[in-house]
Amino acid sequence: MKNAVLFGILTLTSVVGFAQNDSIQKRECDRMRFLAGEELKLKNFAGALTYYQKAETICGNFDKAAYERMSQAAINANATETDKVRKALFADTVISIYGRMDSKSFFDQKNALTRASFYLKTTTIDRAKADEWYTQALKNGVQFNESQLLTYYNNLYQMYIASKDDLKGAIKKRLINDYFVFSKLVTDAGMTPKTQETLTNVFNTLIKTCDDILPDLAGFMKTLPQEKEAKIKTVNNFMTILKEKGCTGSKEYEMLVDTIIKVDNSIDAVLAKANLQMAKKRYDDAISTYRTAINMSTSSTQKEDLEYEILEIVYFKKDNIRGAYNMAMGINGSKRSKALEIAADCVAKLANSCGTSTFERKCNYLYAAELAQRAGDGSKASRYRAMGPSNTEIFTEGNPSSASLSCWGVSVSLK
Repeated sequence: MKNAVLFGILTLTSVVGFAQNDSIQKRECDRMRFLAGEELKLKNFAGALTYYQKAETICGNFDKAAYERMSQAAINANATETDKVRKALFADTVISIYGRMDSKSFFDQKNALTRASFYLKTTTIDRAKADEWYTQALKNGVQFNESQLLTYYNNLYQMYIASKDDLKGAIKKRLINDYFVFSKLVTDAGMTPKTQETLTNVFNTLIKTCDDILPDLAGFMKTLPQEKEAKIKTVNNFMTILKEKGCTGSKEYEMLVDTIIKVDNSIDAVLAKANLQMAKKRYDDAISTYRTAINMSTSSTQKEDLEYEILEIVYFKKDNIRGAYNMAMGINGSKRSKALEIAADCVAKLANSCGTSTFERKCNYLYAAELAQRAGDGSKASRYRAMGPSNTEIFTEGNPSSASLSCWGVSVSLK
Protein backbone atom coordinates (compact mmCIF):
# COMPACT_ATOMS: atom_id res chain seq x y z
CA MET A 1 0.00 0.00 0.00
CA LYS A 2 2.83 2.39 0.88
CA ASN A 3 4.53 1.58 -2.40
CA ALA A 4 1.36 2.38 -4.35
CA VAL A 5 0.99 5.72 -2.59
CA LEU A 6 4.66 6.53 -3.25
CA PHE A 7 4.30 5.67 -6.97
CA GLY A 8 1.24 7.93 -7.22
CA ILE A 9 3.09 10.86 -5.66
CA LEU A 10 6.04 10.43 -8.05
CA THR A 11 3.75 10.25 -11.08
CA LEU A 12 1.86 13.39 -10.04
CA THR A 13 5.15 15.23 -9.48
CA SER A 14 6.37 14.27 -12.97
CA VAL A 15 3.15 15.41 -14.65
CA VAL A 16 3.27 18.73 -12.81
CA GLY A 17 6.95 19.12 -13.80
CA PHE A 18 6.24 18.46 -17.45
CA ALA A 19 3.32 20.86 -17.40
CA GLN A 20 5.49 23.53 -15.84
CA ASN A 21 8.19 22.97 -18.47
CA ASP A 22 5.61 23.17 -21.25
CA SER A 23 4.25 26.37 -19.78
CA ILE A 24 7.73 27.90 -19.53
CA GLN A 25 8.54 26.88 -23.12
CA LYS A 26 5.28 28.39 -24.40
CA ARG A 27 5.87 31.62 -22.50
CA GLU A 28 9.41 31.86 -23.90
CA CYS A 29 8.15 31.06 -27.41
CA ASP A 30 5.49 33.75 -27.17
CA ARG A 31 8.05 36.19 -25.76
CA MET A 32 10.41 35.65 -28.72
CA ARG A 33 7.57 36.15 -31.18
CA PHE A 34 6.48 39.31 -29.35
CA LEU A 35 10.00 40.74 -29.31
CA ALA A 36 10.37 40.00 -33.02
CA GLY A 37 7.19 41.96 -33.65
CA GLU A 38 8.46 44.87 -31.58
CA GLU A 39 11.71 44.96 -33.56
CA LEU A 40 9.72 45.01 -36.78
CA LYS A 41 7.84 48.07 -35.57
CA LEU A 42 11.21 49.78 -35.18
CA LYS A 43 12.27 48.49 -38.64
CA ASN A 44 15.16 46.70 -36.96
CA PHE A 45 14.95 43.72 -39.31
CA ALA A 46 18.20 42.13 -38.13
CA GLY A 47 16.93 42.19 -34.54
CA ALA A 48 13.58 40.77 -35.58
CA LEU A 49 15.34 37.99 -37.48
CA THR A 50 17.37 37.06 -34.40
CA TYR A 51 14.21 36.70 -32.29
CA TYR A 52 12.43 34.71 -35.02
CA GLN A 53 15.38 32.31 -35.17
CA LYS A 54 15.25 31.86 -31.39
CA ALA A 55 11.49 31.35 -31.59
CA GLU A 56 11.93 28.68 -34.27
CA THR A 57 14.23 26.74 -31.93
CA ILE A 58 12.15 27.24 -28.78
CA CYS A 59 8.65 26.87 -30.20
CA GLY A 60 9.39 23.73 -32.18
CA ASN A 61 6.24 24.00 -34.28
CA PHE A 62 6.76 26.96 -36.61
CA ASP A 63 3.92 27.12 -39.09
CA LYS A 64 4.02 28.46 -42.67
CA ALA A 65 3.00 31.98 -41.65
CA ALA A 66 5.80 32.14 -39.05
CA TYR A 67 8.38 30.99 -41.61
CA GLU A 68 7.16 33.57 -44.09
CA ARG A 69 7.49 36.34 -41.47
CA MET A 70 11.00 35.16 -40.63
CA SER A 71 12.08 34.92 -44.29
CA GLN A 72 10.72 38.41 -44.97
CA ALA A 73 12.67 39.77 -42.00
CA ALA A 74 15.83 38.21 -43.46
CA ILE A 75 15.06 39.68 -46.90
CA ASN A 76 14.54 43.13 -45.40
CA ALA A 77 17.70 42.81 -43.31
CA ASN A 78 19.63 42.06 -46.49
CA ALA A 79 18.06 44.98 -48.32
CA THR A 80 18.84 47.53 -45.60
CA GLU A 81 22.32 46.29 -44.65
CA THR A 82 25.20 48.41 -45.99
CA ASP A 83 28.11 46.21 -44.96
CA LYS A 84 28.87 43.83 -47.87
CA VAL A 85 29.91 40.91 -45.67
CA ARG A 86 26.84 41.09 -43.43
CA LYS A 87 24.64 41.64 -46.48
CA ALA A 88 25.86 38.36 -47.99
CA LEU A 89 25.36 36.58 -44.65
CA PHE A 90 21.75 37.71 -44.54
CA ALA A 91 21.35 36.31 -48.07
CA ASP A 92 22.74 33.00 -46.78
CA THR A 93 20.10 33.11 -44.07
CA VAL A 94 17.30 33.66 -46.58
CA ILE A 95 18.41 30.61 -48.58
CA SER A 96 18.70 28.55 -45.38
CA ILE A 97 15.18 29.49 -44.28
CA TYR A 98 13.78 28.60 -47.70
CA GLY A 99 15.49 25.21 -47.41
CA ARG A 100 13.80 24.52 -44.06
CA MET A 101 10.48 25.62 -45.55
CA ASP A 102 11.04 23.09 -48.35
CA SER A 103 11.42 20.29 -45.82
CA LYS A 104 8.00 21.14 -44.39
CA SER A 105 6.38 21.80 -47.82
CA PHE A 106 5.84 25.43 -46.79
CA PHE A 107 7.69 27.14 -49.64
CA ASP A 108 5.38 29.04 -52.00
CA GLN A 109 6.32 28.86 -55.69
CA LYS A 110 5.25 32.47 -56.14
CA ASN A 111 8.51 33.35 -54.35
CA ALA A 112 10.65 31.38 -56.83
CA LEU A 113 12.09 34.52 -58.42
CA THR A 114 13.07 35.97 -55.05
CA ARG A 115 14.73 32.68 -54.14
CA ALA A 116 16.60 32.63 -57.47
CA SER A 117 17.90 36.16 -56.95
CA PHE A 118 19.25 35.36 -53.47
CA TYR A 119 21.43 32.55 -54.80
CA LEU A 120 23.28 35.36 -56.59
CA LYS A 121 23.71 37.38 -53.38
CA THR A 122 25.11 34.74 -51.02
CA THR A 123 28.69 34.54 -49.73
CA THR A 124 29.30 31.84 -52.36
CA ILE A 125 27.28 32.61 -55.49
CA ASP A 126 25.45 29.57 -56.85
CA ARG A 127 24.53 30.34 -60.47
CA ALA A 128 23.28 26.83 -61.18
CA LYS A 129 20.79 26.99 -58.29
CA ALA A 130 19.69 30.47 -59.34
CA ASP A 131 19.13 29.20 -62.87
CA GLU A 132 17.17 26.23 -61.54
CA TRP A 133 14.72 28.52 -59.75
CA TYR A 134 14.52 31.05 -62.58
CA THR A 135 13.70 28.22 -64.96
CA GLN A 136 11.09 26.84 -62.58
CA ALA A 137 9.47 30.26 -62.25
CA LEU A 138 9.32 30.66 -66.02
CA LYS A 139 7.83 27.19 -66.43
CA ASN A 140 5.18 27.89 -63.78
CA GLY A 141 4.13 31.17 -65.38
CA VAL A 142 5.44 33.44 -62.62
CA GLN A 143 5.42 37.03 -63.89
CA PHE A 144 8.89 38.53 -64.36
CA ASN A 145 9.65 42.22 -64.03
CA GLU A 146 12.30 43.81 -66.25
CA SER A 147 15.13 43.50 -63.74
CA GLN A 148 14.37 39.83 -63.04
CA LEU A 149 14.24 39.04 -66.75
CA LEU A 150 17.62 40.61 -67.41
CA THR A 151 19.20 39.01 -64.33
CA TYR A 152 17.95 35.58 -65.43
CA TYR A 153 19.40 35.98 -68.94
CA ASN A 154 22.69 37.48 -67.76
CA ASN A 155 23.12 34.69 -65.20
CA LEU A 156 22.64 32.11 -67.94
CA TYR A 157 25.21 33.91 -70.09
CA GLN A 158 27.69 33.94 -67.18
CA MET A 159 27.12 30.19 -66.79
CA TYR A 160 27.95 29.79 -70.48
CA ILE A 161 31.18 31.77 -70.10
CA ALA A 162 32.27 29.69 -67.10
CA SER A 163 31.11 26.28 -68.37
CA LYS A 164 33.29 23.47 -69.64
CA ASP A 165 33.30 22.74 -73.37
CA ASP A 166 31.02 19.70 -73.06
CA LEU A 167 28.30 21.87 -71.48
CA LYS A 168 28.64 24.99 -73.61
CA GLY A 169 26.51 23.66 -76.47
CA ALA A 170 23.44 23.01 -74.31
CA ILE A 171 23.68 26.39 -72.58
CA LYS A 172 24.23 28.17 -75.89
CA LYS A 173 21.07 26.59 -77.28
CA ARG A 174 19.15 27.78 -74.23
CA LEU A 175 20.53 31.30 -74.63
CA ILE A 176 19.31 31.35 -78.22
CA ASN A 177 15.87 29.94 -77.43
CA ASP A 178 15.39 32.09 -74.33
CA TYR A 179 16.31 35.22 -76.28
CA PHE A 180 13.21 34.75 -78.42
CA VAL A 181 11.05 33.77 -75.43
CA PHE A 182 12.15 36.84 -73.48
CA SER A 183 11.85 39.17 -76.47
CA LYS A 184 8.21 38.11 -76.74
CA LEU A 185 7.73 38.66 -73.00
CA VAL A 186 9.19 42.17 -73.34
CA THR A 187 6.68 42.95 -76.09
CA ASP A 188 3.67 41.29 -74.45
CA ALA A 189 4.31 42.94 -71.08
CA GLY A 190 4.97 46.37 -72.59
CA MET A 191 8.46 46.58 -71.10
CA THR A 192 10.80 49.43 -72.00
CA PRO A 193 12.92 49.46 -75.19
CA LYS A 194 15.99 49.57 -72.93
CA THR A 195 15.21 46.06 -71.68
CA GLN A 196 15.03 44.69 -75.21
CA GLU A 197 18.22 46.54 -76.10
CA THR A 198 20.05 44.99 -73.14
CA LEU A 199 18.82 41.50 -74.05
CA THR A 200 19.94 42.01 -77.64
CA ASN A 201 23.36 43.27 -76.56
CA VAL A 202 23.97 40.11 -74.53
CA PHE A 203 22.73 37.95 -77.41
CA ASN A 204 24.95 39.74 -79.92
CA THR A 205 27.92 39.20 -77.63
CA LEU A 206 27.17 35.48 -77.91
CA ILE A 207 26.38 35.41 -81.65
CA LYS A 208 28.44 37.94 -83.59
CA THR A 209 28.91 36.25 -86.97
CA CYS A 210 27.93 33.14 -88.91
CA ASP A 211 30.96 31.38 -87.39
CA ASP A 212 29.38 31.71 -83.94
CA ILE A 213 26.22 29.82 -84.88
CA LEU A 214 26.77 27.60 -87.95
CA PRO A 215 29.13 25.02 -86.34
CA ASP A 216 26.59 24.40 -83.55
CA LEU A 217 23.49 24.28 -85.71
CA ALA A 218 23.71 20.64 -86.82
CA GLY A 219 23.85 19.58 -83.17
CA PHE A 220 20.91 21.81 -82.27
CA MET A 221 18.87 20.29 -85.10
CA LYS A 222 19.32 16.80 -83.65
CA THR A 223 17.52 17.85 -80.49
CA LEU A 224 14.55 19.70 -81.97
CA PRO A 225 11.26 19.45 -80.05
CA GLN A 226 8.99 16.68 -81.32
CA GLU A 227 5.79 18.67 -80.89
CA LYS A 228 4.97 20.32 -84.23
CA GLU A 229 4.34 23.91 -83.11
CA ALA A 230 7.41 23.93 -80.86
CA LYS A 231 9.54 22.53 -83.69
CA ILE A 232 8.27 25.16 -86.13
CA LYS A 233 8.97 27.94 -83.63
CA THR A 234 12.49 26.70 -82.91
CA VAL A 235 13.41 26.33 -86.60
CA ASN A 236 11.99 29.77 -87.41
CA ASN A 237 14.04 31.27 -84.58
CA PHE A 238 17.22 29.76 -85.99
CA MET A 239 16.31 31.01 -89.46
CA THR A 240 15.80 34.52 -88.09
CA ILE A 241 19.28 34.48 -86.55
CA LEU A 242 20.90 33.29 -89.78
CA LYS A 243 19.10 35.99 -91.76
CA GLU A 244 20.15 38.71 -89.31
CA LYS A 245 23.77 37.51 -89.37
CA GLY A 246 23.86 37.24 -93.18
CA CYS A 247 24.13 33.44 -93.28
CA THR A 248 21.30 32.68 -95.73
CA GLY A 249 23.74 31.36 -98.32
CA SER A 250 24.95 28.59 -96.01
CA LYS A 251 24.14 24.89 -96.28
CA GLU A 252 22.83 25.13 -92.70
CA TYR A 253 20.22 27.67 -93.74
CA GLU A 254 19.19 25.37 -96.59
CA MET A 255 18.85 22.56 -94.05
CA LEU A 256 16.55 24.75 -91.95
CA VAL A 257 14.45 25.63 -94.98
CA ASP A 258 14.09 21.97 -95.95
CA THR A 259 13.07 21.18 -92.38
CA ILE A 260 10.46 23.91 -92.11
CA ILE A 261 8.88 23.01 -95.45
CA LYS A 262 8.58 19.36 -94.37
CA VAL A 263 7.02 20.32 -91.06
CA ASP A 264 4.97 23.36 -92.08
CA ASN A 265 4.18 23.95 -95.75
CA SER A 266 2.91 27.46 -95.01
CA ILE A 267 3.47 30.70 -96.87
CA ASP A 268 6.23 31.61 -94.39
CA ALA A 269 8.02 28.37 -95.24
CA VAL A 270 7.65 29.06 -98.96
CA LEU A 271 9.05 32.58 -98.50
CA ALA A 272 11.98 31.13 -96.60
CA LYS A 273 12.65 28.93 -99.60
CA ALA A 274 12.55 32.00 -101.87
CA ASN A 275 15.06 33.78 -99.61
CA LEU A 276 17.38 30.79 -99.88
CA GLN A 277 17.10 30.74 -103.67
CA MET A 278 17.86 34.46 -103.77
CA ALA A 279 20.93 33.97 -101.59
CA LYS A 280 22.15 31.30 -104.00
CA LYS A 281 21.38 33.56 -107.00
CA ARG A 282 18.85 31.11 -108.38
CA TYR A 283 16.66 33.97 -109.53
CA ASP A 284 14.30 32.07 -111.83
CA ASP A 285 13.60 29.56 -109.05
CA ALA A 286 13.02 32.42 -106.60
CA ILE A 287 10.53 34.08 -108.99
CA SER A 288 8.65 30.80 -109.33
CA THR A 289 8.58 30.36 -105.54
CA TYR A 290 7.37 33.94 -105.01
CA ARG A 291 4.53 33.28 -107.47
CA THR A 292 3.59 30.21 -105.44
CA ALA A 293 3.50 32.41 -102.34
CA ILE A 294 1.29 34.97 -104.13
CA ASN A 295 -1.20 32.22 -104.95
CA MET A 296 -1.16 31.07 -101.32
CA SER A 297 -1.55 34.53 -99.77
CA THR A 298 -4.94 35.88 -98.70
CA SER A 299 -3.58 39.39 -98.02
CA SER A 300 -3.78 41.94 -100.82
CA THR A 301 -0.95 43.93 -99.22
CA GLN A 302 1.28 40.88 -99.06
CA LYS A 303 0.47 40.01 -102.68
CA GLU A 304 1.50 43.54 -103.73
CA ASP A 305 4.74 43.25 -101.76
CA LEU A 306 5.57 39.92 -103.37
CA GLU A 307 4.82 41.19 -106.86
CA TYR A 308 7.21 44.06 -106.23
CA GLU A 309 9.85 41.58 -104.97
CA ILE A 310 9.60 39.79 -108.33
CA LEU A 311 9.87 43.12 -110.17
CA GLU A 312 13.08 43.95 -108.31
CA ILE A 313 14.55 40.55 -109.22
CA VAL A 314 13.69 41.01 -112.89
CA TYR A 315 15.09 44.56 -112.98
CA PHE A 316 18.06 44.54 -110.59
CA LYS A 317 19.19 40.89 -110.66
CA LYS A 318 18.29 39.65 -114.14
CA ASP A 319 18.72 43.04 -115.86
CA ASN A 320 15.67 42.30 -117.99
CA ILE A 321 14.76 45.91 -118.79
CA ARG A 322 11.87 45.26 -121.14
CA GLY A 323 10.41 42.58 -118.89
CA ALA A 324 10.74 44.82 -115.84
CA TYR A 325 8.94 47.66 -117.66
CA ASN A 326 6.01 45.43 -118.61
CA MET A 327 5.76 44.08 -115.08
CA ALA A 328 6.07 47.51 -113.46
CA MET A 329 3.21 48.92 -115.53
CA GLY A 330 0.97 46.13 -114.26
CA ILE A 331 1.59 46.73 -110.55
CA ASN A 332 -1.03 48.62 -108.56
CA GLY A 333 -1.75 49.31 -104.93
CA SER A 334 0.80 50.30 -102.31
CA LYS A 335 3.80 49.60 -104.56
CA ARG A 336 2.49 51.52 -107.59
CA SER A 337 4.76 54.56 -107.14
CA LYS A 338 7.91 52.48 -106.69
CA ALA A 339 6.98 50.39 -109.71
CA LEU A 340 6.51 53.54 -111.83
CA GLU A 341 9.98 54.72 -110.80
CA ILE A 342 11.44 51.49 -112.13
CA ALA A 343 9.34 51.82 -115.30
CA ALA A 344 10.73 55.34 -115.81
CA ASP A 345 14.29 54.06 -115.42
CA CYS A 346 13.60 51.24 -117.87
CA VAL A 347 12.38 53.69 -120.54
CA ALA A 348 15.41 55.92 -119.98
CA LYS A 349 17.84 52.99 -120.20
CA LEU A 350 16.42 51.89 -123.55
CA ALA A 351 15.88 55.41 -124.94
CA ASN A 352 18.88 55.48 -127.24
CA SER A 353 18.15 52.08 -128.74
CA CYS A 354 14.41 52.46 -129.14
CA GLY A 355 12.86 54.41 -132.03
CA THR A 356 13.24 54.98 -135.78
CA SER A 357 14.80 58.44 -135.52
CA THR A 358 16.98 60.51 -133.22
CA PHE A 359 13.98 62.70 -132.45
CA GLU A 360 11.83 59.73 -131.42
CA ARG A 361 14.64 58.33 -129.31
CA LYS A 362 14.93 61.68 -127.47
CA CYS A 363 11.16 61.70 -126.95
CA ASN A 364 11.56 58.49 -124.93
CA TYR A 365 13.05 60.66 -122.18
CA LEU A 366 9.86 62.72 -122.08
CA TYR A 367 7.92 59.52 -121.45
CA ALA A 368 10.43 58.55 -118.75
CA ALA A 369 9.91 62.01 -117.19
CA GLU A 370 6.14 61.53 -117.28
CA LEU A 371 6.42 58.17 -115.47
CA ALA A 372 8.79 59.63 -112.87
CA GLN A 373 6.35 62.50 -112.26
CA ARG A 374 3.49 60.04 -111.78
CA ALA A 375 5.70 58.19 -109.30
CA GLY A 376 6.11 61.40 -107.31
CA ASP A 377 9.81 61.88 -108.06
CA GLY A 378 9.95 65.45 -109.39
CA SER A 379 13.74 65.58 -109.34
CA LYS A 380 14.09 62.54 -111.56
CA ALA A 381 11.33 63.83 -113.84
CA SER A 382 13.20 67.12 -114.34
CA ARG A 383 16.42 65.28 -115.09
CA TYR A 384 14.82 63.08 -117.74
CA ARG A 385 12.88 66.00 -119.23
CA ALA A 386 16.13 67.88 -119.75
CA MET A 387 17.40 64.94 -121.81
CA GLY A 388 14.43 65.17 -124.20
CA PRO A 389 14.28 67.14 -127.47
CA SER A 390 14.93 70.89 -127.34
CA ASN A 391 12.41 73.48 -128.56
CA THR A 392 14.54 73.91 -131.70
CA GLU A 393 14.40 70.17 -132.42
CA ILE A 394 10.65 70.15 -131.93
CA PHE A 395 10.31 73.13 -134.29
CA THR A 396 12.48 71.38 -136.87
CA GLU A 397 10.13 68.38 -136.74
CA GLY A 398 7.22 70.65 -137.69
CA ASN A 399 6.26 71.66 -134.15
CA PRO A 400 3.98 68.63 -133.51
CA SER A 401 1.76 68.63 -130.41
CA SER A 402 2.68 65.04 -129.56
CA ALA A 403 4.96 62.21 -130.57
CA SER A 404 4.19 58.50 -130.89
CA LEU A 405 6.70 56.11 -129.36
CA SER A 406 6.76 52.85 -131.28
CA CYS A 407 8.67 50.94 -128.59
CA TRP A 408 6.16 51.63 -125.83
CA GLY A 409 2.93 52.05 -127.76
CA VAL A 410 2.20 55.46 -126.24
CA SER A 411 2.18 59.12 -127.25
CA VAL A 412 3.79 61.94 -125.30
CA SER A 413 2.85 65.61 -125.31
CA LEU A 414 5.38 68.05 -126.75
CA LYS A 415 3.59 71.17 -125.49
